[in-house]
Amino acid sequence: NGGGGGASGGTRAGGTVETLYVNGQDLTAVQSTVQAKLAQDRGIDWVVGLVAPVALTAVSAARDAGSTAKIATFDTNAELVAAIRKGDVQWAVDQQPYLQGYLAVDALWLARRNGSTVGGGRPVYTGPSFVDADTVDTIADAAKEGLR
Repeated sequence: NGGGGGASGGTRAGGTVETLYVNGQDLTAVQSTVQAKLAQDRGIDWVVGLVAPVALTAVSAARDAGSTAKIATFDTNAELVAAIRKGDVQWAVDQQPYLQGYLAVDALWLARRNGSTVGGGRPVYTGPSFVDADTVDTIADAAKEGLR
């Protein structure tokens, strides 16, 4: 997900990884670009997006291309929860931006205001969390409310 078009690649973990740049604000273009790539290269086994709408569009692109590529992403929303439940998306990394942003600011405010230390001064983990078919129900209601 990003601006412009094009691709770059390399070999990682015993396989070839290619980056396909798409404009995440234009899901019609994402659909056609990903679908064309999947139709052209039947060896693609995974498509990983950076935002849920791109991953959900990749599901359609893979289906329309007749591809068996699996889909994953680094974002969640209510539609993505449904896609994970259906098995259309394999997993998502939920970055938990509310915790990453709010909890950090709140901890600083509490320390400044009254000397409180959240977590006893030790690291307080605010994410990310890994969401798949086994864990999706844990976040489903929060995603529906737009909190995840």
